[in-house]
Amino acid sequence: MIRKRLRDIALPLMAWPRQRLPLLVLLFTLPLATALAINASARQDLLSTMFHQHSAVMLFIDPLTGHIVDANQAALDFYQSSRAQLIGRRIDDLNVLGPDEVAAERARALAEERNYFVFPHRLGNGEIRTVEVYSSPALLSDGRTVLFSIIQDITGKRVAENELRNYQTRLEELVDRRTREVTQAQTRLQNVMAGALLAQFIVIGLLVFNVVRRRHVTRMLASREAQLTSLINAMPDIVRVKDGQGRWLETNRYALELYGLEGVDVRHRSNAELAALQNDTHPMRIRDDDHDDLVWRERGPVRSELSLPTAAGELRYFDAIKVPLFNPDGSRNCLVEVARDITERKRAESEIERLAYYDPLTALPNRRLLLDRLEHALANARRTAETGALLFVDLDYFKTLNDARGHEMGDRLLVAAAQRLRAHLRETDTVARFGGDEFVVLLPDIGCGFNRAERLARMVAEKIRADLATPFDLTGEEVAVSASIGVTLFPNEHDLTLTDLLKQADTAMYQAKDSGRNQIRFFEPEMQRRVETRFALEADLRRAVERNELRLFVQPQVDASGALCGSEALLRWQHPERGLVSPAVFIPIAEETGLIVEIGEWVLRESCSLLARHADRSPLRISVNVSPRQFHRADFVPRVRQILDDTGIIPERLTLEVTEGLVIDHLQPTVSKMKALHALGIRFSIDDFGTGYSSLAYIKQLPVNELKIDGSFVRDAPHDPSDAVLVDTILSVAAHLRLNVVAEGVESEEHAAFLRQRPPIHYQGYLFGRPQPAEAFVEQFLLANDAR
Repeated sequence: MIRKRLRDIALPLMAWPRQRLPLLVLLFTLPLATALAINASARQDLLSTMFHQHSAVMLFIDPLTGHIVDANQAALDFYQSSRAQLIGRRIDDLNVLGPDEVAAERARALAEERNYFVFPHRLGNGEIRTVEVYSSPALLSDGRTVLFSIIQDITGKRVAENELRNYQTRLEELVDRRTREVTQAQTRLQNVMAGALLAQFIVIGLLVFNVVRRRHVTRMLASREAQLTSLINAMPDIVRVKDGQGRWLETNRYALELYGLEGVDVRHRSNAELAALQNDTHPMRIRDDDHDDLVWRERGPVRSELSLPTAAGELRYFDAIKVPLFNPDGSRNCLVEVARDITERKRAESEIERLAYYDPLTALPNRRLLLDRLEHALANARRTAETGALLFVDLDYFKTLNDARGHEMGDRLLVAAAQRLRAHLRETDTVARFGGDEFVVLLPDIGCGFNRAERLARMVAEKIRADLATPFDLTGEEVAVSASIGVTLFPNEHDLTLTDLLKQADTAMYQAKDSGRNQIRFFEPEMQRRVETRFALEADLRRAVERNELRLFVQPQVDASGALCGSEALLRWQHPERGLVSPAVFIPIAEETGLIVEIGEWVLRESCSLLARHADRSPLRISVNVSPRQFHRADFVPRVRQILDDTGIIPERLTLEVTEGLVIDHLQPTVSKMKALHALGIRFSIDDFGTGYSSLAYIKQLPVNELKIDGSFVRDAPHDPSDAVLVDTILSVAAHLRLNVVAEGVESEEHAAFLRQRPPIHYQGYLFGRPQPAEAFVEQFLLANDAR
């Protein structure tokens, strides 16, 4: 009978996951507690054997000192220690956490405030493993109270089917061995009874001893059962046991609280009966009979994910596993269910997916999800001959808005633009935020043939362009922007990659910006060739300084008599293959890439070195243009001061030319820097005055010495009254502020004659001298001045 009963329990546990070992102990021990007909001595040996031979890691721990009182073989194997090394050792030595924290957790376990823990434990080889610990106080036979701890490695969860089959084999062997021992004990008892007439007194003594022993073992088994029940009740999992007809036999405290059945005797009641007791006041309806039937039909463990609403209306998710147990004749015995709350894990997974595939600001798909969908669309287009389109949408002047109104206003604009973009798309289309103020629209399957696809793509792009051009009402403030849109179609005759398609759409978008913004452009191969040329030029420019390819040119500035009174440093690039490259070609690239900072510092140092080399021959003055990026660097003033110290020039001979836009963008920091440099003796000139934000309000705050009239005004001033008025206005402003004036673009005698009729100024232009290499300029103009 013992062997059959144990086999009834053991056989269904073959497929039980190792992750639920605490429940396995319960399932194995509860039948033992009821098997009162078994010989007491044999049951005590069986329990001892279960502890020492069980595959679960088990420890008895002194709750006060933390010393390990006893450990089974699984614990020795897990911690890679011998019994002598582990017994008597403090649990603090295994736990990576601090001893105070571990002691506090033991105290909670002893007081039964908490029975489940997750700790990092160190193995004998120094490896750190994360373990679940189920711990509950237990009374040993010698009267000592210890913490009965079941430890489970959760570092890597996996279903170990081979180990379960091996466990079944070992369990059957154990049951067979115990059965043989019981049979042998019964045989010995019969032999004793055969000699009862000769040893009646001995038999009576043995019977009395046996009764006492049985009562002791019964009490001990009852205590162990109570401990295991306490441990199961402390588990933060749903634990239920039903009979073969679906009636509840046992459940833990957590399940009762979750199902709203506190204080209800659930034993021997079906799901329908328990649901009726709730009077429809609890949303946690207990209706899983259909799933139970599936588990019985499978005749093995079935794992599933449950979603259950709580009384507060919150939906919680559980990872559930149900195991059917059968009688020897194949009839149903009981159904065991364990379900762990995985709501937080599901939320974390959902949040991880959202962060991985969606933009947190606009909730649009991000670059990663776009590339995935584009890959599928491109593969489908190649397979079905359907044509798709990719639109690259960039908001015009967004950076200006962001700088002027702040990032919060910029974010609101991006969210509003994303909502408008969604309105023009089909369910199969995708709009993604590609980065910053750039959006990408994917239109898969918009028609067979490029002509039809181009018409449809242009219609969608035009709707998007027009819609984005409509002013946005952002919390009561109206903001107007436009969009430049680049379009490319796919597939085409080339085997293009995703990167190639995005590059084509991006190139077309930049072509739309270059065409005046608020435009739509379709990709053309010539665009790509121009872009590649520009990229090649950019790559060469990055090495121009270190290869000594930059050249300093100088253009003279003269007074009305033609005498040299100053000069302007200009930059040229002596490309090894392209020859002398104009600044109009490479300066915009340098500005966009940030190379202008390094190049600008090179020009400034070379100009100061030129002044230093010829300081004894003539009091030459030189003006150097400073880019906004270079000027707004935090270390600009110290770098200029260092160049002055290195070259030893007189600072008054150096003039820094800045634009009106540079000043207006960051007025107060700019004023501070200009005053710091002016205090050193450096002069300042406002370049291209009149083309930007000309205003006496800001000029009077600056330590400015000079205004430069832009050449575009001088060029048409003799014939255009409007330009003539502008020149006269600038001269009037300069006169009121007592500033010098330099007129650029003086290329003819007609220009010079017009300017000579005005108050005295300085002239700069081809009429008086073209830009020349620095040393050639020195030889021509300084020697000419010496001759005078």
